[in-house]
Amino acid sequence: MKIRIYRSYGFTLVELIVTVAIMAIILTIAYPHIMTLLANMEAKRIRYEIVNTLKLAKSESYIQRQNVVVCLSDDNRRCEKDSNNALLLFFDKDNNQQFDSAVDVLIEEQRLKPKYGSLHLRAGQRHYVRFAGDSGNPRGFFGHIKYCPRSIYNQSMYQISFNQAGIIKYKPDSKSQPTKCSS
Repeated sequence: MKIRIYRSYGFTLVELIVTVAIMAIILTIAYPHIMTLLANMEAKRIRYEIVNTLKLAKSESYIQRQNVVVCLSDDNRRCEKDSNNALLLFFDKDNNQQFDSAVDVLIEEQRLKPKYGSLHLRAGQRHYVRFAGDSGNPRGFFGHIKYCPRSIYNQSMYQISFNQAGIIKYKPDSKSQPTKCSS
């Protein structure tokens, strides 16, 4: 008489439940750290894009001897003070401080779309910054672009400031220089 031994392949129900439970515990512990990492990476990416765009505006205005406008823009490429879609850089041919595709020349459009924060531009009472073609400086314009966190995981609050001499500075939030983002 032959004895047949059956081999089963796969997991038993108990093994599967234990594996899923362990994975759930690991994910629960790692989730806040992963979200913090993603939020900080976004804040850093946007910071570099803003600084590079402002530097490009300064150099293009001086090289081309034309006024260059930088603004935060909505989905329709309209300049807005508090917009999170894009950062526009353009030659404003009709001098209306808004991008008109039929008239103006778009130099660069940086797609920002922050997921974990919001952006705010302040240049006096204006919704844009104009770099003068004769000097490359934002003469008559000084202010900043703020990055304000929306997520509990994001602690990267900062502002990129610019003065009338065209000096661009990154200023992280601190007690001596608070960013003052409204919660």
